[in-house]
Amino acid sequence: MDDDHDVVEFFTHQHRITGRLRTGGQRLTDLLNDDLTSTMELSKVEVRRHLSPNKVVATHVSALLEKQGILFAITLSTGEGARAAERSFYRHVDTTEWDVLVTLPSFELTGKFHIRGTSDLKTMLLAWTGQFIPITKAKAVFTLFPDVSFSSDVMIVNRSHIEIICTDAKPSL
Repeated sequence: MDDDHDVVEFFTHQHRITGRLRTGGQRLTDLLNDDLTSTMELSKVEVRRHLSPNKVVATHVSALLEKQGILFAITLSTGEGARAAERSFYRHVDTTEWDVLVTLPSFELTGKFHIRGTSDLKTMLLAWTGQFIPITKAKAVFTLFPDVSFSSDVMIVNRSHIEIICTDAKPSL
């Protein structure tokens, strides 16, 4: 595989879209939060429905995916560069890990949300500058068929589709 491409899965309301994404060595989080573009350009694309997750319903040479339609995304590439880039996301700042449940249309995600410094969840969400936020050690369950689930070291979640974030941490008043 080319060094500047990663295989990525994008989850929308009804579909799981897998394709190669030119990353140029950048993290998926950074590409999704790039305000200069509203789309993701993919090659070698496969489309699956959530109701039949193992059945490819369409394949195409290329596709443009609107960022606003993405619920969450996962990098599938097994290259060390892809893994290291996403895993090292929080090594640069002191963070506190919080177990979270995040609900999106048709999905429940569980994992770890990382709060910078000593701030609380509300402060962190207000201060977060990007549209897409990472959750580590993540699992997504398709709510219509809970036996259908996906796991990843990092899932990048579109905060505009978040219905609720639950945690056992005490809220600030």
